[in-house]
Amino acid sequence: MNWWWNACLSSRYASAPINVAKVDFQTHCRRMTSRFRRESPSRTPSLIATLFGDVVEAHGGEISLGSLIRLTIPLGANERLVRTSVYRLAQDDWVVGTKQGRRSYYRLTNSAHARVCLFDRRIYYFRRQKWNGYWRLLFTGTQGIAAEKRAELRRRLTWLGFGVIAPNVYGHPTAPLELVWKLFSELGVSDRVVVMKAANYDRLHGLGTREMVRQCFKIGDLESEYLQFIQQYTPLAEALGNSDTAGGSDPERCFTLRTMLIHHYRRILLKDPDLPAPLLPEQWAGHQAQQLCAVIYRAIEAPSEEYILSVGENRQGPFRKLQPKFRRRFAAEG
Repeated sequence: MNWWWNACLSSRYASAPINVAKVDFQTHCRRMTSRFRRESPSRTPSLIATLFGDVVEAHGGEISLGSLIRLTIPLGANERLVRTSVYRLAQDDWVVGTKQGRRSYYRLTNSAHARVCLFDRRIYYFRRQKWNGYWRLLFTGTQGIAAEKRAELRRRLTWLGFGVIAPNVYGHPTAPLELVWKLFSELGVSDRVVVMKAANYDRLHGLGTREMVRQCFKIGDLESEYLQFIQQYTPLAEALGNSDTAGGSDPERCFTLRTMLIHHYRRILLKDPDLPAPLLPEQWAGHQAQQLCAVIYRAIEAPSEEYILSVGENRQGPFRKLQPKFRRRFAAEG
């Protein structure tokens, strides 16, 4: 814990106004989870998506509806909300159900699984994007693409991290093009979209690359969200650092805290275009937020797993312990 806290003290974000109440870990848990349970019920589908990514995938990829209901009750949901949310997620091609007798079991669809795997790498595994100086530019304003498809392209390309350079022009320095080709094929526009590689022609003239990034990707807004996340969770990290009993804390409370942590962090990552370090502000808040998330997650992972194993089941029976590849979450910075 001390390695992270000392690093925070030397960063420019540690000087931000943070009200660190000198109370213990259990008190912080109760306060934060209580606030989380009072959030709007409309967030339940998103919360279930978080549970599938953080919990269900790590325990075989399938869960019974009854187990899902039991997992969400400590998070402020109820049976009616969960059933309605699962129905909506199925309608949106996010989950698919299987009946066995009177019980229902759910897993991610193939397309949802691919998206979850993409964010799994970004949430739990430290990496720094390298960059060769070139941009991927996509032009979707050509003739033959209907307005509604261009709108869908905009929505989906933004989700993939592309910034809007100009109307119907999207750019990203490192986004994987495999997902772009798949999207173009799915929408039937592969032969009507222009894809180019580009680099700065003259560094002495025109808008600087970092300033263009700040405008096209709304980096200022994203940085503000990361700083709010840091503001919210830093007191908890300090309480963990001062606690000798955090590892033996109440499993249900630690599970609630873990889900809340990943849910809030994931919601910011969904807006983060995952840009390489040379294009980000110095001392980028996103890097510190990931380190903070790692410290808290690792500290409460063991007791939270106790609760998950006591509640979760699939068609094979009770959840088994974490699969090996999921034991390396937040293991080290690379």
